[in-house]
Amino acid sequence: MADNFIKDTLKDILRHTHNLGIFEMLKITGDATQTKLVTVDVDKTVIFIANTKNPVPEFVDATIGWNRLPVLDGYLKFFDGDNDVIKVVKEERNGEEAPTEVEFSNEDGSTGNFRFMPASIVEAQLGDIDYTGGDNFDIEIIPTAKNVKDLGNMFSILGSFENMFTPKVENGKLFFHIGQLGGDRSKVLINDAPGGELDRDFSWNLDVVLKILRLGDKANIKMCFNKHGVLKISVDSGIGEYKYYLPAQG
Repeated sequence: MADNFIKDTLKDILRHTHNLGIFEMLKITGDATQTKLVTVDVDKTVIFIANTKNPVPEFVDATIGWNRLPVLDGYLKFFDGDNDVIKVVKEERNGEEAPTEVEFSNEDGSTGNFRFMPASIVEAQLGDIDYTGGDNFDIEIIPTAKNVKDLGNMFSILGSFENMFTPKVENGKLFFHIGQLGGDRSKVLINDAPGGELDRDFSWNLDVVLKILRLGDKANIKMCFNKHGVLKISVDSGIGEYKYYLPAQG
């Protein structure tokens, strides 16, 4: 039988990274208490920091990188039978065993190997990624399925011309404004925001935000804004806790 824990974990990680289409690689570090994942998109508009809820045993005391994410995604789809085998292979490096690849195989004799980036290379590529702005946010909401649908419909109308949105609090309610005064524009009601304030007009890319919000189909999701122009979207999938920090673009 396949190792469902590692398979489900790998699938969950890719769903929240590769499937967004904005990340090219991941840095993974592990110890006995947690497995941490970090990355940033090419344009440095989304900082990604996540932890699996249970540590991945194969990644304890290790630092590895993943690139060529479409390869790993393809293997997980190809080797998805009940009797297919997925395992992390370790090799000796500098006198210690370290995880070096994921090996896939099935009863037909077909195999696939996804090679990890060594620690030295992923450290050079990504370095230390963290969000140091604290966790104090002025507005916190749980977006509904209707919010995501309404924003998606409005983006399909305006997105070719206006792809940024600006959150504003009006009479205790949070609206997302799309478009600019003097042009085609709309505002979409998102939630009540009693006591919440945003002193400046910050803007974010609605296409990217929608991609992240749509991860909330089978998960708990929360949006948080602060007066310094940071949007945090957190997603709890049951397997991992994923946080996306998006500095405002205007």
